[in-house]
Amino acid sequence: MKRTMRFLARLYPSSWRKRYGAELDALLEDATPSARDAFDIFSGALKMQMTTWSFGRIMLACSLVGILVAAAVSFAVPVHYRSQAVFTATPASEFTLDTLKDLTRNISSWESLNPVIQEHNLYARERARMPLDDVIEKMKQDITVETLPLASPRSRDRLTFVVQFDYPDPHVAQQVNAALASRFIEGNVDPRLNSHATLQLPAPPNLPLRPAAPNRMGFAAMGLLAGLIAGLAFATVLRSRRTATVGNE
Repeated sequence: MKRTMRFLARLYPSSWRKRYGAELDALLEDATPSARDAFDIFSGALKMQMTTWSFGRIMLACSLVGILVAAAVSFAVPVHYRSQAVFTATPASEFTLDTLKDLTRNISSWESLNPVIQEHNLYARERARMPLDDVIEKMKQDITVETLPLASPRSRDRLTFVVQFDYPDPHVAQQVNAALASRFIEGNVDPRLNSHATLQLPAPPNLPLRPAAPNRMGFAAMGLLAGLIAGLAFATVLRSRRTATVGNE
């Protein structure tokens, strides 16, 4: 422990070590240091170092800390892959946004999603500790249905929308999205929808090659911004304290 304490003492500024280093060495020889003493020396060295840093050095250090913390958080966040299936419905006059909402509501029902969960063994951890109703609600949150803008004026009579499913495994995300796509096509012929449009899936759901979340670059940018703000605040407070100390002298 004494060897560790001497190493931590070297973290103090050189001016402090020249003035108090001999006294600290003598104190370490006569004492039995503990882990708490080691922490006190380390925290004291950190404070002393930061009080002697320049504005630029403080900003740089806080920025690096912000980026490192954000990176650690981003790697702790579960990775999700997003599979997409793009549909076209013609004519658009027979497949309105209300029709799409009703169809999506039917596909997202308990009776529709429960077989998909069981067949693909989805959310195994969640099912072990949560009621099935809560698991289905979680799956609903991982399903996104969005309309796409018209590609050209010629496609005004066609409604295009995309069905997306997020899951930690890219292959499972694609398989489940394929099952959802089949249910969309089958559900379109439900007489309760009163839909006379033709629903097509030009290409099967894609296999996502890159995770959709987390956005690690976004995390890094947020960490950098937070570090810059913290560094600016700390440098401002430190500068005011230095000014007050000089004024008192």
